[in-house]
Amino acid sequence: MRRLQGQRWGAKLMTTGAEAMPTYRLRVAWRERNGIVRSPVSDEGIEAPSLREAIAVALTRSHQLLAADTNLAWIVDPDGHVAWTLRMDEGSAVAV
Repeated sequence: MRRLQGQRWGAKLMTTGAEAMPTYRLRVAWRERNGIVRSPVSDEGIEAPSLREAIAVALTRSHQLLAADTNLAWIVDPDGHVAWTLRMDEGSAVAV
């Protein structure tokens, strides 16, 4: 197959000149009182143009954020850094 000028091929994505939207990761897990975080029970991609938009999408996914046996959600940016966290307890939720 011949590649057309301006096309880039990726493992899961092909773009045609326009930049691909960044993929953030929304992860949800249980955080122990001593700070140890268990393995995520959920790890899903969010395609969004910015962290702010990724957070807005994450907050609409209440079924993930309120999953049984979880009290911590966080977003990992496309570079692999934790960019946002949401700690939940019985009375409130704190976003950092």
